[in-house]
Amino acid sequence: MKDEHAQFSGSIPAAYDRYLGPILFQPYAEDLAARLQVAKNGSVLELACGTGILTRVLRTHLPSTVKLTATDLNEPMFRHAAAKFGKDEAVQWLQADACSLPFGDRMFDAVVCQFGIMFVPDKALAAREARHVLKPGGLFLFNVWDAMEHNELGQLAHQTIASYFDKDPPAFYEVPFSYHDQDEIKRVLKEAGFQEIKTEVVAKVGAASRAEDAATGLVQGNPVAVAIAERDPSLLPVITKAVAQAITDRFGETDIRAPMRAIVVQARI
Repeated sequence: MKDEHAQFSGSIPAAYDRYLGPILFQPYAEDLAARLQVAKNGSVLELACGTGILTRVLRTHLPSTVKLTATDLNEPMFRHAAAKFGKDEAVQWLQADACSLPFGDRMFDAVVCQFGIMFVPDKALAAREARHVLKPGGLFLFNVWDAMEHNELGQLAHQTIASYFDKDPPAFYEVPFSYHDQDEIKRVLKEAGFQEIKTEVVAKVGAASRAEDAATGLVQGNPVAVAIAERDPSLLPVITKAVAQAITDRFGETDIRAPMRAIVVQARI
């Protein structure tokens, strides 16, 4: 899974958390957490926790006695996340691959993942891994982005970035918007042994105070920054400015309100 689409390192985690977190991820983190009911003595595993945006909401939403384990393949991301939590806030942080979880059978009441499944190379294997660590009746709860055409900020960023390269444009944005076929998602989960599989399209609004902030996150807060820098590092500020202009042309320079769409998936064993 260590490819250019998974390199969340260097300055990326801070930009991701500061600029993309409030716009894209906070609204859907609150949506996922509201769907999760766990007993006071329960346990929850989060996959691909990133900079802890969903982790933060889960820790606030769940009873303090619920055991919360947050994992990510990229250590720089969850190290950034851990720094946001107090010592008295019980979260176990662990580097882990969703395709090879380091846990025994039937350990968790719920497995939760926010916008991470799209990056997993073997989604069927990840589903089986989630199933084997879940207790009987346990819940696998995750969300994925709907198609790019329903997520205009991502679409604007992708198109603007591509316009600067005559050949081999960075393809990062094709990945997060690549796994939205609800029938395919249900098939993978069913074959992994899940039942009661439900999918729901959830529309939200991504809010940013300035187009410049959104552009900084969209260009410098994910691995597309690595792909651009590998081709021509001098283009990073140029492309960031161009994406800000594209957002301004579409939504205005301030008080950005961009439509977003995701698919929320719930499955039990």
